Amino acid sequence: MSGAIVTIEGGKIRVVPSFGDLVVCGRLGGRYVPAARAWVFAATEQNARRLRAALRRLQATPEFEMLISGAQPLAMSEPPPPSAEATGASANTLALVAIVPEEPTLVAPPASVAVVAEPEFVLPDGILTRPWRHQVAALRFALERFALGLHGVLLAMGMGTGKTLVALIILMCLRALLVMISCPLRVVSVWVGEIERHIGARVVVVALDEDGGTVEQKMELAAAKMKLAAAMGVPCIVVINYDSAWRDPFAAWAEKQQWDLVIADEAHRLKASGGKASMFFKRIRKCANYRLALTGTPMPHSPLDIHPVFRFLDVTIFGPAFGPFRSRFAVMGGYQSKQVAGYQHLDELERLMSRITFRVGSEVLDLPPATHVTYHCDLCPEARRVYTGIEEDFVAEVQDGRVTATNALVKLIRLQQIANGVLKTDDGNQLRIDDAKRRLLTDTLEDMGKDEPVVVFCRYHLDLDAVHEACRAVGFESLELSGRQDDLARWQKGDGQVLAVQTSAGGVGVDLTRARFSIYYSLGFSLGDYEQSEKRIHRPGQTRPVEYIHLVARNTVDVKIMRALARRAAIVESILAEITN
Repeated sequence: MSGAIVTIEGGKIRVVPSFGDLVVCGRLGGRYVPAARAWVFAATEQNARRLRAALRRLQATPEFEMLISGAQPLAMSEPPPPSAEATGASANTLALVAIVPEEPTLVAPPASVAVVAEPEFVLPDGILTRPWRHQVAALRFALERFALGLHGVLLAMGMGTGKTLVALIILMCLRALLVMISCPLRVVSVWVGEIERHIGARVVVVALDEDGGTVEQKMELAAAKMKLAAAMGVPCIVVINYDSAWRDPFAAWAEKQQWDLVIADEAHRLKASGGKASMFFKRIRKCANYRLALTGTPMPHSPLDIHPVFRFLDVTIFGPAFGPFRSRFAVMGGYQSKQVAGYQHLDELERLMSRITFRVGSEVLDLPPATHVTYHCDLCPEARRVYTGIEEDFVAEVQDGRVTATNALVKLIRLQQIANGVLKTDDGNQLRIDDAKRRLLTDTLEDMGKDEPVVVFCRYHLDLDAVHEACRAVGFESLELSGRQDDLARWQKGDGQVLAVQTSAGGVGVDLTRARFSIYYSLGFSLGDYEQSEKRIHRPGQTRPVEYIHLVARNTVDVKIMRALARRAAIVESILAEITN
């Protein structure tokens, strides 16, 4: 039998718990010895009975069994480990008394500490999937922080490393009865599927996506399902998209509940400090006993992106206000010193983040190789004339200091649209003035053959239309995943060969491993979104070598974007710096 290892040493009950019992031991009181990863309780019959009732499985010595029966156990001949007596707090207090060290890096224990072998990893009841080694490490990290009295953890786990399973095992280890999971709209159904796949216990799941109706109807459905779960005595898991979570009446209702666990999936969506979603999670922190943030890109644009996430997880680390945080870690410059010119004290930032951050990248995955190739095209003379005129005005404004990263976006978007063959007129109409990139896509698809599934990422609706036109030209059936159409399930089942994906709709949380070819027709200006999109086909489940194909119009902003991506740099800032220099 596997489970918690329980011994009697020097008049103390010593428990080396399984993962599922780490937080349970903390709730029962006692003192935690990080070096030995053990909880220490006073050796009383009451404590022994409470441990027997609370822990799932025990590997107990005869002395512990004697204590439960009321007999006095024999004193150990060896003195108690010094570290177990280091804290002078009472062992029977119901509050957690251990304080997490400033840098909770586990180190080898002193020679004087008796180290007990770790028990075999035991899945909590109801979990169907056994985690990988790096997922077990993430579980240990999170549950030990929770056991030590912390209440928020950031799982900065790369795309495809299985952070969803880790979150679900934590949910079951905490024995949480009321859970809220917030995520991008397209990921709501993914969470429902993952819960069905990994949890075999009875739970009530409320999926509040576009099928849930209005925000008011979503709130009413969540309240009704919560009452049903309470009557059944099973956990209630509410899964809702970010844009609905922060809106009333759901937000007002959610802030009146006492959530056992709140999970922010793709937590980089909270990066805007004053944004609606970010402010909602600032408030919901007070209503959540435990908090998890999941993301593969915790700082997609700059180190300043991390503040709203930590404001939700643990406000004591960076404080509640964004201004002092920015003053500490950013170098301000530009007009009236109101623009971020650089960053400072990044070692301190990383040290503070490490208190509650577990990091792992895609290097832990055994994935097939991935390669990048670039195909070029040239704009026609008329499109080149229009592009050059706008570009020269833009460059002049940048060099004169009249353009900043904020207002440069509009001009860069216009240049990018022309590179894709589209011109937006002053009256708002959009005209196609070039089809070089569409023809390049047609040639690329034709070379792949009719049996090869393909994903094509685009930024704009007209680009999606161009993909469908290219597919018709070569006789391929195309489907779409965008803000206007959702054919993802059909494509995953094998309907259609080409899936045209709007990056903002399909860049996160979806599995596109049916394809091994990913074509980028047009790119956005977010490095984080680009990295997310890469992992849609290069993730667990992919068995074939992956190829990313970039379609680039020569001597346009496409080239500058590719250079920024190659350096993994912030795209807009990189383009402005290139022009300025």
